[in-house]
Amino acid sequence: MQKYYEITTPKGTMRGYFHQPDKDNYPVCLIFHGFTGLHTGTKFAYVTISRMLEEHGIGSVRLDFLGTGDSDLSFKDMTFKDELESAKIILKEVSGLPQVTDIYLLGHSMGGAVASELAKLYPYDIQKMCLWAPALNLSEALEYLKGHVDEAPTYDHNGFEISNEFVEDIIARDFYKDLDTYKNPLMIIHGSKDTTVPYEISSKYLKGYYHPEFHPILDATHNYDNLSHINEVINLTIEFLTKK
Repeated sequence: MQKYYEITTPKGTMRGYFHQPDKDNYPVCLIFHGFTGLHTGTKFAYVTISRMLEEHGIGSVRLDFLGTGDSDLSFKDMTFKDELESAKIILKEVSGLPQVTDIYLLGHSMGGAVASELAKLYPYDIQKMCLWAPALNLSEALEYLKGHVDEAPTYDHNGFEISNEFVEDIIARDFYKDLDTYKNPLMIIHGSKDTTVPYEISSKYLKGYYHPEFHPILDATHNYDNLSHINEVINLTIEFLTKK
């Protein structure tokens, strides 16, 4: 059953959906969208995956982070720190529900970086994690974020207003540090023609994680802009999350 779901944080309310299978107890996958993304996912993939997981007896929670979509605040109010804090609150809220047996994570791009950082903090509370092109290179992507402009309070990122606070927070982080803290099952999917999160960085993060399962998608872009590519990503994800 798909239900409207919201979680309140000290800075505002996040809104989205909770897919609940018709069972007394079940695992739940927390889905984290990427930078400028939404709780529906690229090509509505999160909706598709949530419904497929429900058929397999697995729940899912997909919310817009603060400043995005239907959630409170404006996009310029968003920082990585706030997204990580929000992810902690989602984890605490959902894992505390009496019917929830296990927690899985799914994150795309910056959502993958959020998931990865959360897993470092709570490595024993997360039983599985799936990352799509995790944006662990964000701290190196200064020009991508703010363009070729001098420091300013806010920047125009392809029509999205982002704050200098967000940029400064990002570039101060080392997302590659302590990746091996999380040792439970991990699958990473990355398109070989991804230019947003260059495929080449996979050689770096694969050395850091503890025995990851890696699936390159030949000729796929960052948002999997091809029906066969997005279907492959969805099927790999479902297979991983439903595997006993």
